Amino acid sequence: MDALQLTRQIYWSPTGGLNDILHKTTYLWLAIAICVFAYGVWKHVTLWRAGKQEICFDRPLDRIILFFRNIVAQAKVLRSRRQRDPKPRSIYAAWMHGLIFYGFLALVFGTTIVALKEYSIVDLYHGWFYAFVKVTCQVGGVALAIGLGMGIARRSDKSQNFSYSLGYILLYSFLFLLVVQGFLLQGFRLAFDPNAVDTKWAFVGYLASFLFPKNISADNANNIYTGLWYFHMVTTMAFIATIPYTRALHIVTASLNLYTQRLTPSVMLAKMDFENAEVEYFGARDIRDFSWKDLLSFDSCTECRRCTDICPANAVLKPLDPREIILKLKNSMTVEALFPKEGSEEKHYLFENGVITHNEIWACTNCGGCVNECPVGIDQLRTIMQLRRYQTLTLGEVPASAGKAIENIKQYSNPWGLPSADRFKWAEGLDLPIITGDTPEVEYLYYVGCAGSYDQGNQKVARSIVNILKYCGVNFAVMGKAEKCNGEPVKRLGDEYSFAEIANSNVEQLNKLKFKKIVTHCPHCFNTLKNDYQEYGGKYQVYHHSQLLTELYKSNKLTLPVEVNKTVTFHDPCFLGRHNGEFEAPRQLLEAVAGLRLSEMESSRETSSCCGMGGGNMWYESEGGGKIVEQRLKHVAKTGAKTLVTGCSFCMINFKSAFQNLEETKDIEIIDLAEAVAMAMPQESKNAASSRLN
Repeated sequence: MDALQLTRQIYWSPTGGLNDILHKTTYLWLAIAICVFAYGVWKHVTLWRAGKQEICFDRPLDRIILFFRNIVAQAKVLRSRRQRDPKPRSIYAAWMHGLIFYGFLALVFGTTIVALKEYSIVDLYHGWFYAFVKVTCQVGGVALAIGLGMGIARRSDKSQNFSYSLGYILLYSFLFLLVVQGFLLQGFRLAFDPNAVDTKWAFVGYLASFLFPKNISADNANNIYTGLWYFHMVTTMAFIATIPYTRALHIVTASLNLYTQRLTPSVMLAKMDFENAEVEYFGARDIRDFSWKDLLSFDSCTECRRCTDICPANAVLKPLDPREIILKLKNSMTVEALFPKEGSEEKHYLFENGVITHNEIWACTNCGGCVNECPVGIDQLRTIMQLRRYQTLTLGEVPASAGKAIENIKQYSNPWGLPSADRFKWAEGLDLPIITGDTPEVEYLYYVGCAGSYDQGNQKVARSIVNILKYCGVNFAVMGKAEKCNGEPVKRLGDEYSFAEIANSNVEQLNKLKFKKIVTHCPHCFNTLKNDYQEYGGKYQVYHHSQLLTELYKSNKLTLPVEVNKTVTFHDPCFLGRHNGEFEAPRQLLEAVAGLRLSEMESSRETSSCCGMGGGNMWYESEGGGKIVEQRLKHVAKTGAKTLVTGCSFCMINFKSAFQNLEETKDIEIIDLAEAVAMAMPQESKNAASSRLN
């Protein structure tokens, strides 16, 4: 037959067409469903509006791009999922959600095309496009049914520890019913419509047509079909109406949350206002202290547990469970808590009433794995840090050794409390230019940091870097004894007040110096100078040493003629990789070294595991569980590499203090990227740092 004849009657029935009054009640049911749906959504919006203000609708083009990437393309969902060791990576959830999402989308697409014709907007429902719509809906319906079956099986698995399995099982069952109804209606039409021209396109419906006996009278067939059609229509309207009241709400909340996601790195924490004399406390005391965006995020959680599976603290049985924190805050979003009666506020304090505990908040390493993994855009890291700020600034509940580190930074400008006069001892015997307010402008200010200045292992890194920079003829200088701690540990420990003082002082000092760029080998210093100082007037172009050394190599200023016969693995520092998106420069640098063989860990790049020192954990031991660093060293051992390369001061200290605790790593070598590069440089470069600059 002619392809142009492909179409079907919209309101078909065995006797010629559905009763006009009957099918026009669809409009009434639709109006009711929309009203019930809108009321339910508005109830949630009312709760979100109780949060503090936050601007999340700026930069619409960037948001639209991210929306299509994370919603339409399902970028975060359709990827293999890291599970808890020793389980392998899994694609089950990715396939499940992909089948459900795209299957559902296909059916919505088909319904939209039918609606466009029904409401005389545009008629596309004929010819080859009709065939395309039919095939799309057939494949989509089957995909949706398979995905829903997988979802029911997954939520029924007790080992997954889902808190709200029944709600999701009911949702999946409801959607499964809609799919079955659709195919049965289609099968009935193909069984009793002698003029049907789309049999080969509606292939699932054709198979369903064999379920119906052909000897039914026209009147009985009409009654059965009308009943099926009306039941399907009412079921569809019921689904629409109940979305805000069931687990299907995430269709709305996840979409809105992903569109309004913060466009700055999750590790960037907003500056606090300490000038308001009316403020009684700082940080998140109760649910009202979060922004409306935070409350929307809590409401978006589908308890998929991706954040918990990737959490390095949870992996070693520490008390932190990112999913549970979000769910506890979600459960705290009650009308009574958000709109408390006078005198009842204390009943809703989070720490004081045991909703959130001290130990779970202090187990966080700020690695950002949870944020990177969350498919609906929840920012667990900022949430935890707002809670930690309250503990530090208001309750004063800081781990003792962490409090000592804060005091040392304030008094001695380093976390160890070592003499400020010793800050430049690492450079003894080197001929280094010192930058002051009176010296000519330099291309790079090398910010050495506290670890590079005081830790023996990192002092070697600093010496390697200045040796490379001088050999390559880079115009740089250091601050010498005038350099001070940038305050990163203070900020991560939640003492924003002290950090503000330190940042203001450092920015004032840095702004008096004449330099174009800053380079540092510590990702924590890198992140603080690049991101955190912006709100204090410090807008600098900051490089990690891996980025600068890679540039020098590409411009042929850095030559690496010596072969280094080693098999190495690289540990991605959280504050360089996940938080600042730099994964390539370190690898390009290692690939440039002749003879060096890179063996990647399974957990690398965006899914890299933390060493355990971030979030201020360098300065205290969190309660409970095992050692995060030993978990990471086991990943190192699996690669078979005998050399572990990193690009972080804290990682270096942590690995060197723990590698001999494990039998499988007790003989490995631990070096920095700069040390690996130095091994491949010509012999005449070895003493470049000691020679006078021309």
